[in-house]
Parts: sequence; C-alpha cells; structure tokens
Amino acid sequence: MSVQDHCRAIHRVGIVVGMVAFFCMALISVAQSQHANSFQHPTLRAGAPLPTGEGDFFGKGTQPGALTDPIFTFGNCASCHGVFDAQTAFLPGRWLGSLHSHAARDPIFLAAVTIAEQDAPGAGQFCFRCHAPRAWLAGRVTPPNNTNGANFFASDWNEGVGCNFCHRTVDPVYVPGQSPADDEAILDALSLNPGGSLVPTSPGNAQYVVDPLDIRRGPEAYTSPAPPHAWRESPYHESALMCAQCHDVSNPMTMLQLDGSYAPAVDGLPHPTGDKFDMFPEQRTFSEWANSEYATTGVDTLGRFGGNNPVVSSCQDCHMPAVTSVACTLFGFPEHTNLPYHSFQGANRFVVDLMLELYQVSVGAIPGLDFDQTIALQDAIPDIDLMLANATDIELSQFGSELKVRVINQCGHKLLTGYPEGRRIWVNVEFLDSVGGIIEERGAYDFATAILTEDTKVYETIHGVDSVMSAASGQPVGEGFHLAFNNQILQDNRIPPRGFTNAAFAAVQAEPVGYSYADGQYWDDSRFCIPAGTVSSRVRLYYQTSSREYIEFLRDTNVTDARGTNLYNTWDTVGRAAPFAMDDAIAPVSAFIAGDATGDGFVSLADLQVLLFNFGSMTNVGVAQGDVNCDGVVDLNDLQILLFHFGQSA
Repeated sequence: MSVQDHCRAIHRVGIVVGMVAFFCMALISVAQSQHANSFQHPTLRAGAPLPTGEGDFFGKGTQPGALTDPIFTFGNCASCHGVFDAQTAFLPGRWLGSLHSHAARDPIFLAAVTIAEQDAPGAGQFCFRCHAPRAWLAGRVTPPNNTNGANFFASDWNEGVGCNFCHRTVDPVYVPGQSPADDEAILDALSLNPGGSLVPTSPGNAQYVVDPLDIRRGPEAYTSPAPPHAWRESPYHESALMCAQCHDVSNPMTMLQLDGSYAPAVDGLPHPTGDKFDMFPEQRTFSEWANSEYATTGVDTLGRFGGNNPVVSSCQDCHMPAVTSVACTLFGFPEHTNLPYHSFQGANRFVVDLMLELYQVSVGAIPGLDFDQTIALQDAIPDIDLMLANATDIELSQFGSELKVRVINQCGHKLLTGYPEGRRIWVNVEFLDSVGGIIEERGAYDFATAILTEDTKVYETIHGVDSVMSAASGQPVGEGFHLAFNNQILQDNRIPPRGFTNAAFAAVQAEPVGYSYADGQYWDDSRFCIPAGTVSSRVRLYYQTSSREYIEFLRDTNVTDARGTNLYNTWDTVGRAAPFAMDDAIAPVSAFIAGDATGDGFVSLADLQVLLFNFGSMTNVGVAQGDVNCDGVVDLNDLQILLFHFGQSA
C-alpha cells in the first residue's frame, strides 16, 4: 500500500466512524460549526495570553489513563537490548544518546514551552504529547496547572520518547492480513468512544494509538526463539507513517479560512475538523517526504547516510540505517543484516552540547543501570556530523565576473526541515588573494558575538502573525518567534527534495513562499560578484540550530521561570550554537574583466544591452544582471564601470 493510499484509507476510516458517531456528536458539532463559521471568536481579546481551554489542544488517538499496562521505562528493556559501548554501539542501546531519549528535557524545547504556556495556557499538553508520551499517557500532563512538567517523575525527564512507547504504537489503519490481529479490536474500541471516534483521520499532531496492554511490536516476525514478552510483527514500524505521528505538526488553535488565512480558533472546544490541513502548518517534515521521489520510487544515495541499504525509501532508511547486529543479546537470537541503528541521527547538533553542559548526565543517571549517558551523547556527535555533512553537496562555477554556488539537497525532505524557529542555513563566500588573504566575504559569521552578516543567501522559514492574530494576541503584525501565535508564513525559501512539484507541496501547505522553484528542482543557485584581485574562492555551507536572536527571545520573553535565562547562559558557555560547515570547497578564479555581464570574456555591446535592459532595477544579492559593482542596483555607477572597460577583454 502506497503512502497516498494509506492516507486515503485513514480518511475513509474517519468518514465511516464519523457517520456511526453522528448522533453522539450532534450537539458538539453544532457548537463547533458555529465557531468554524466565525472569523474570530467573540471571547478573543487584545493582549496575551489567549483564553485557551483544555479542548483547544484536544487530539484523537489514545487518551491519558486509557492504558491497562503502563509505558515501561528504558530500564525494563536495557537488560536485553541495552548493551552500549564503543564496540557494540550498533545495538538498540544506542538510543540512550539520541535526541529522542532527551526529548523531554531538551533545554531549547523547555524554554519554548514556557513561552507557549504564557501565550496560550495549557499549550504544554500538546507539546509534551510528543516530547514526553509516557508522562502524557499516564496523566501527568494535566491542565490547568501541570502542563509544563510540574508533575513529572524523574524517569519522565530521563525517558523522553522511549522504547516501550514506540514499540507499542498501533497503525490507525487496520489492514487485514498485514496488521497484527490485536489492532482491529483496539481501533474498534476507539471508534466507539461515547464522545465520538478517537481513531485518527490524518497522520500527525501526536495523534498516536497505543496498545493498552504491554504487547510490543516491530518489523520482525520471531518464531524460534520467541521473545520472552508478547510480540507482534508490525509493518507499520518500518513505515514513514509511524514517524508522521510527531513530525507533521499544525497549530490546533487556528482554523483555515476561505481566503487561505488562519484565524484564531480558541473556544475551549476541540478543533472544528481536527484535520491538520485545516490548521496553520508549523512543520511538514512527513508531508515533504511523502511528496518526494524518496517516497514514490526510492532514491539510491550510494550509501551516503550509512547502513547496509543504499536505497532510501523511508525515514528510517536515513535516520535508522540498517546495520548488521543482533536485536537481543540473550537467548540466542540470530544476527540481522537489516537491524535499524537506533541512533535517530538528525541535525540537532547544538542540543547535544547543551545537554552535556547542563545536566552532566553520567553513570547511574538511570537508576539501577550503569550506562554512562555522557558517553552516549558524545558518541552521538559523529552520527549527527555524518548526516549533516552528507545532507548537501555544493558545486562552484564561474561566469565571467560572477561566482555561481549551487546547493544540492540530498535529503528526503526540505533543506532544512522540522522545527522552524531560529534554524537556518547560509552560504559563506570568501574571495582570496594570491596568499590566501580575504579580499571580501559574504555571509560572514562572528563566532564570538554569534552575529551573521546577512549579505548572502540564507535558507529559512519565517513565521509571524497577521492583523487578525495581532488583534487577539496583542503582538505586532509581522515576523516573530511566538510559536503559539504564529499564523502566517512570511518566507520559505528552503530547498525542496527530489520529486518536488509546486502543486503537490501546495496541497500539503509546504509550498515555497516569497521564492520560487521549478517542478523537479532540488537545488538552488546563488551568484556573487568577484572583486578585483581574486585568485580563488572558498565557499562553506553553514547550518545553525539556533540563532542568537532566537536564544535571546527565549530569555527576554520569559516572565515565568528561569528556563530562558539558564538556556542563554549555557548557550553562552558552550560556543553560542556555533554553526556547522556542511560543505567546504575551494575553487580557482579565472581571469575576468569588470563590466562583463554576459560572461564571454569581453566588455561589448552585449553587456551594455544587459545593463540597459535592467537599468534602475534592484537585483538579488550578488546577481550581476548588469549590476557590475554588486551594490544591489543597476545604476549610473555600473554604466560608468562598463564604459570604462568597454572593448577590453579578460
């Protein structure tokens, strides 16, 4: 079954169970429809916080307190699956150094949750649903006072997204002959909920289904030897749809309007439709992948992300590449050549530095175990570096007096994807003289002050609030880092993946904004004017998890607790989120002549024609188009330079 068919099946399930529950939901539907038809709920008022209620953050799936058996901690799994040292790092104990393991206590996440709680009280229950599912399912994330982790056990902070949770999730679409037989009864029980079906109708927004009993699932069928605990073979666990549960996120406090905008939907009731595509898209990692070539045919990456299988066709193929090892160290289980490497390697490089500094996690951090989490986190660094270094390629070429930098996206989703706030990639160019001295630099970054000179191409998505949300929240119209308030994408120039089409990405709210890519384009070009005296150029592609502006926002906006200040101080201590060089290339520069706008080595009438055609226009950063002095506008200064060199050649 394809991803598209799977998603359509989810919607068909939703329609059927919706009809069954129609009469049960009649009164609620009337109230919700009245809300959906109003552009702004009458209780909304200027000034934060928004008047949110528990229902505003409701999502389908398994609800708190519904499990017969609790979600067990890593310690229950470690005795058989947790071997961890430098020689056996392929075993599932490798999870201990992953950001999944530390999802609940990620200091950037926690500082952001505090701001979200200030802006929309109770928002933490939506955030922790993915970042601490064990605590959420056990009922320790309860409004109105315990949605910021106040009731967490120590193990909740240690656990993050743990083994038992993932291996008990259930595919919300039952496929006879493929899904475990137990799943049908679990989904039937959710569909008959008195208040209306709880079966998720679209993957995302933490609407997961969990087996109420401790029956674990995975992609393997074990017969002999059999696991010492209940086990079911589950194709879902090697499907990207499992990752979609938490990696497609929309703001449930917003409602899509007929004009394409997103109005506040805050009335204490569940979202009128519950469909993520009717809400403001905070991130669309799964949807980006689902509409890429990786999802449709798979892409042979020639092993750039490691593992035994060079063909990438699911999230797991990159982030949990198949290795040769054993899943269990006891009972004589066989060696596999397709065992997923439980590193969950990604791009959040800086958070590892924060964790190591803030928590000093070490031996005994998990009671009863001798795992050294410091070593586990340190061993995560080369995995992250490998992924970042292989996520892109750059190609350099010269066109007369211009340097062209092509950035190629080798990921199965946008470059970059995920949580949008503070993340960015930029092109750094140094023009060098004969002894390696810098004549001129574009995209200069001061590692001491963490300030970027934005005279270059910066890939990022910028969110903000429109006039309607401004009136409700008191925030000024325009860009900002208020995750709970943001209801408008102001810019998104991130590079799409292979297989990109504008129509498909627009259908899942992931189209470029303020920028354009042609169908099929998975690269982007930037052109820079080469200054006189240049003999070579050095180009780096930098990635940064968190900008200085974002860290300062989390510090300065916090009026509740010390999370923002603690984050800032730690950020300052461990290098201020120093950017990572994903690519680094040096290329010689051939002789050129100023005023050559056509790149043919001569300054002629053809160049004059280009200049006059673009005269008076503003140009993109570094793109000549007649802007021969690279000041961003084609004007008399450019004409003077061209005429001075007229008739000359390189």
